[in-house]
Amino acid sequence: MSNVNGVVTATQGATGMVVTPGTVIQNGMRIVTTTGGSATLNFNSGCTVEVPSAHGVTVLQSMNCQQLAAAVQPIAPVGVAPQFPPSPLLVQAIGLAGAAGIAGAAFRQIIDDDQPLSAR
Repeated sequence: MSNVNGVVTATQGATGMVVTPGTVIQNGMRIVTTTGGSATLNFNSGCTVEVPSAHGVTVLQSMNCQQLAAAVQPIAPVGVAPQFPPSPLLVQAIGLAGAAGIAGAAFRQIIDDDQPLSAR
């Protein structure tokens, strides 16, 4: 490995280590970069694969260079769900439902005001 920046880790089975330039890549090794980390994987075949910040890849000797590059995937921080903006249609529907509820309550109040007073 080369161009190791920030924190980059490698795991193989239950064994884990912090990666440094020159770390030997082994079959089945999982490489993970943290936010701000990155690394270049250099293979004997001449293939080089970039692992950018907050990405991971599992290296298998059966993969060719294109497969290794495609296997580099973003990772989500632990305990953080992906954030998706609300659909504009959903926001509109919620607004309309709220307006309908307010209109219904106002209508009920008007009807109640038209009722004659009675002892209860």
